[in-house]
Amino acid sequence: MTTLPIGLAKLTRLAFAGVDLSRVAGRLRGMCERDPNHAGALMDLAIIDQLEGNLATGLKRQAMALSKQRVFRSTCCGANPRLRVLAFVAAADIGANTPLEFLLEGSDIALTMVYVLPGRELPTELPDHDLAFVAIAATSSNHPLLAELEELLTYWPTPVVNLPGRILMLEPIELAANLAEAGLRTPALRRVLRDELRAAAASEAPNWRFPIVIRSTAPHNARNAEKIDTPAGLGLYLGKRSDRCYFVAPFVDCRGQDGLYRKIRLLFIDGRPYACHLAVSDGWNSSYVGARMEADTMRRSEEERFFATFETEFVARHADTFAALAECVGLTYFGVDCAETKSGELVVFKVDHTLLVHDMDPVDLFPYKPPQMRKIFDAFASYLHRAASVAERR
Repeated sequence: MTTLPIGLAKLTRLAFAGVDLSRVAGRLRGMCERDPNHAGALMDLAIIDQLEGNLATGLKRQAMALSKQRVFRSTCCGANPRLRVLAFVAAADIGANTPLEFLLEGSDIALTMVYVLPGRELPTELPDHDLAFVAIAATSSNHPLLAELEELLTYWPTPVVNLPGRILMLEPIELAANLAEAGLRTPALRRVLRDELRAAAASEAPNWRFPIVIRSTAPHNARNAEKIDTPAGLGLYLGKRSDRCYFVAPFVDCRGQDGLYRKIRLLFIDGRPYACHLAVSDGWNSSYVGARMEADTMRRSEEERFFATFETEFVARHADTFAALAECVGLTYFGVDCAETKSGELVVFKVDHTLLVHDMDPVDLFPYKPPQMRKIFDAFASYLHRAASVAERR
């Protein structure tokens, strides 16, 4: 087992703070020169590559690290851990697994990650642990990994959080259908071939209704959804792309009375919702970073009020919806991106157990954020302790 010299959470925190990572990378390269088999240093270098926008280079370096070692111990936890967690992760970009290092940083929980590779058995020697956690995203490329893990973990000697079979149900089309069947409002998603889209763009498909939201089914394009208002706009969109297949959903207008969009990220931990952020923006698809909350005092004040009244107002308003959502998803840890319509109906746009959660926003601008994130981190750690202790009492 190899120890990561720094790890994802610490490196991301440095990058988020504007630190030049070139000197850090230089020290890591020095470690590799002294010990060419130092897989931990290679893995940290792979993270730096990706943080600097060099995804292809980062993935190549990650593959080099995994050719030497597949089990890595994180340095994010405390010196005297009271719980040992073994996480199953996939070889992928830095946002493609549950962000456990961010969730457990500074906790009393030791985190070890084992990389599951296609067609390869698990390493023969895995460290002792009290709890296993499946952190692998439900992408099409990961389906074989999750299917293999489902069989392997059936008789695992410790409790397992987020069983692979339930994660597989987060596949976008199946998930949308399941949520709708459970009575939850979510855009109906379908996979559409290019030829059908070309017919719709030429107004030769009368059943099409606009506006729509469209994106390629390719995993690397998951965040590049676009809103198309007319058949002509669809034609222009297709003219700039060559993908054979796309995800298409009707556009759901979630603007407030003031014309602004509000995207809400929630985390569900053991069935209970927690507020992660409220992004107020002019754009229908802005991320929290894209909303530029740091530039608007009024929007930050609104987010602070949202946190302060979350239990008494937002949760109380949607309690039945949240209960149905937790039951439908069936995972004890997952995240949700959602919004409210003008009439107050909750619309679920995304459910994923790999959504980013962190406490890296500058405290001088977001003084209300650290207590809220601490609440989430403590709830997550407490849940893991409970999950492990249930097995001990049996």
